[in-house]
Amino acid sequence: MNQNKTLRLILFGLGAVAVQTMLLRHFKFFGAEVDLVLIYLVWLCTQRSRTETLLFAGLLGFLQDAIVDLWGLHLFSKTLMVFILHGYLNRISKKRFIFWQVVLIILLAALVPNMFFYLMTLFSEIYSPGTNVWTILIGNSIFTAAAGGFLHLVREEK
Repeated sequence: MNQNKTLRLILFGLGAVAVQTMLLRHFKFFGAEVDLVLIYLVWLCTQRSRTETLLFAGLLGFLQDAIVDLWGLHLFSKTLMVFILHGYLNRISKKRFIFWQVVLIILLAALVPNMFFYLMTLFSEIYSPGTNVWTILIGNSIFTAAAGGFLHLVREEK
């Protein structure tokens, strides 16, 4: 039973990476895009142990990097986010949250990888010089939080 659940979680993660890299990457709102993999990892932090979630973050970040040719950025930023926030997310997951609390939690979780991406733009030429920093840092985080809040609203209760 546990192996089937783990296999299902891996397939959901691979699906999240596929949707993120093939579809959501091209769906931008004022230059900001949703990070579906991050939303999935935040949810996974509430369900699994730290080691399992770190392995998932590493695998999904690596696959995302391999597809979009940003070697190591997603891997490091997603793994860093899980490493920093897992204990907190796992501890507070025992409570039932309302919409604005979920949006705030996802917004704060999205700021960690987006801050890392912003810092990397200072040291490399990943993005073009015309890229607005606020789009990377604030826009992506807000758009991801809004999408996570929507997914929270439409999810099934068990």
